[in-house]
Amino acid sequence: MEITNARLILPDSVQRGSLSIRSGQIHKISKNSKPATNSKESVMDLRGGFLAPGFVDLHIHGAMGRDTMEARLDAFREITEFHLHGGTTSLTLTTLSAPQGDILKALDTIAPIRNRSIGGSRILGVHVEGPFISKEKAGAQNPNFVRNPSAKEWGPILKHGKLITQMTLAPELPRAMALIKALKKNGSIPSGGHTNADEKALGPAVEAGMNQSTHTFNAMSSVFKRGAFRAAGMLEFALANDEIACELIADGEHVPPTCMRMLFNAKPRDKVILITDATKGAGLKPGTKFEIYGIKCKVTPVTGLVANGQGLAGSTLTMMRAVQTVVEKSSVPLVDAVLAATLNPARQLRRDGEFGSLEKGKRADLVWFDNRFQVKAVWLDGELRFLA
Repeated sequence: MEITNARLILPDSVQRGSLSIRSGQIHKISKNSKPATNSKESVMDLRGGFLAPGFVDLHIHGAMGRDTMEARLDAFREITEFHLHGGTTSLTLTTLSAPQGDILKALDTIAPIRNRSIGGSRILGVHVEGPFISKEKAGAQNPNFVRNPSAKEWGPILKHGKLITQMTLAPELPRAMALIKALKKNGSIPSGGHTNADEKALGPAVEAGMNQSTHTFNAMSSVFKRGAFRAAGMLEFALANDEIACELIADGEHVPPTCMRMLFNAKPRDKVILITDATKGAGLKPGTKFEIYGIKCKVTPVTGLVANGQGLAGSTLTMMRAVQTVVEKSSVPLVDAVLAATLNPARQLRRDGEFGSLEKGKRADLVWFDNRFQVKAVWLDGELRFLA
């Protein structure tokens, strides 16, 4: 197949050209916007639209009233189909603080479909968010299920091996350093989040292997006042440390536009990772009520709120809207926004050799969108999976 008359979004630039697909992979990228005159392949003319690598979401709980913690294939199918239509071709399903048996049930159900699509986006693995987090920074997670790390609990989780792509934890908790080391040994990403840590805990955590910040700015410590002096929290540590990749919920509500712009300015280009942190409220009408493990929530026109209005409860984002938001509200260049939604998360998972950029030999995971950031088509492994 040949895709022509496109504006190709490359890691460092946007160029007019065409792209051909063979056997599910990107076969050729050309500066010529027109198909070869002798081409016998099917041709799709994008009419000057943007062609980007498929988006990669490292943090997604659900959509359309369904949640990862249901541990049901039909739930995973509905979640991934919704997000595929928003341009996401690969994602990590995300758990939350819950009884150990419920977490393990979700992992057991996802394990057989790792690296597969069951109707929507490819499921790369699982982001285990909690239960080893701070009760003070639990956010919309139920504090009744938050607990300190113990090998008795993390051992059965890590027996799932590479299925566990990352784990969010609070590095100030007892035995957190041992957990970080266990995650690194397993090949999983230790991510600091839902944490009230200060520099004294954060320095050793990074040395032990923590190299990611979960939904930066949200549910994390910021500057502490210690008598007449101040100490940095997780937020400042993440902004200042070039080794830490920073997740960002880019709906303009979780993090205001000025702070989103600050993050892009503070971090190296390859260390900002756009996420949705979408919950079961994604895709539902504003005003719809839902529940996250005993925490009552509701959908707003832009995001999810705890029902009492006192806190945020994940988002209702798609990755396409996340890209649009940082471009339009924070004046982030389109190339940088797309990089944060594609190659950066792929690189963080050490899978950038497979997908994440428009390069010959990589999977033909592609999204076509227009000037209004409307998704027009999505390809997964070269197969057209969505056409608006």
